[in-house]
Amino acid sequence: MTQTKMHRPWLLKMVVFAAVLLGFGVYGYYDATIAYPARGIRHASFCKYQYLDTAFSAKKTESLGIADPSGEYRRLQSVTADKLDNTDKAKMEWLRSLSMVGRLTPEHTRIADASRDYEELKKEWLSGNKAKAAPKPLAGYDIPVQWVFVVIGFGGGGYLLLLVAMVSRRKYRWDEASKTLTLPGGATLTPADIEDFDKRKWDKFLIFLKIKPGHATLGGKELRLDLLRHFPLEQWVLEMERIAFPERAQAAGGGEIAEAETKVD
Repeated sequence: MTQTKMHRPWLLKMVVFAAVLLGFGVYGYYDATIAYPARGIRHASFCKYQYLDTAFSAKKTESLGIADPSGEYRRLQSVTADKLDNTDKAKMEWLRSLSMVGRLTPEHTRIADASRDYEELKKEWLSGNKAKAAPKPLAGYDIPVQWVFVVIGFGGGGYLLLLVAMVSRRKYRWDEASKTLTLPGGATLTPADIEDFDKRKWDKFLIFLKIKPGHATLGGKELRLDLLRHFPLEQWVLEMERIAFPERAQAAGGGEIAEAETKVD
């Protein structure tokens, strides 16, 4: 008695798709947890420099730290742009950049020594007398979209690997002498048990077997067999059809699913 194995082209396709999706998930996870937050933090640092620079230029050096950044951000957002001076505009952009990376908290807006912070940021962001280019700011959707990629990548890749594992456990067995097909659940079928071989989805490598009412366990049921995932199930089913309905025999003998190796372990 021989048994099916996974059809190699299908298996290869599933493994490739799973690898691509998992790689997609890893890339999204890296961007969501490392790359984008790092870029956002860098942009926030530049915005803080801009804020302190405008404040010192305007000689507004008192109380530059922000005890309630969320409240201050909402206040600035409620004010029309034409009523904000340059320092307030720079402050709002700093707070916005912090909100993009989850840092709109007092610990990140507290400024104990404005002069020291300003000098440190000048060294970081000033090249000669010219400010370095600012990192690209994050949009509100940048990090959430990466998490969507993570869910799609890991979810899709995990599903395909689970599918492969499930298919690998399903075995059909064939007894050449008696022309008996044993299903994964243990039930057996012979050509005489089949009332019809329905090929309405043959182009999708599916066949539906309508079982005669007299069958001991499957009488009257319709079974759906996937011929693409299990090799050489197609050959066995076509052989059963030729025996049950010799008038339907085709010269080509099916062959929609080809594989160079015909021996089944």
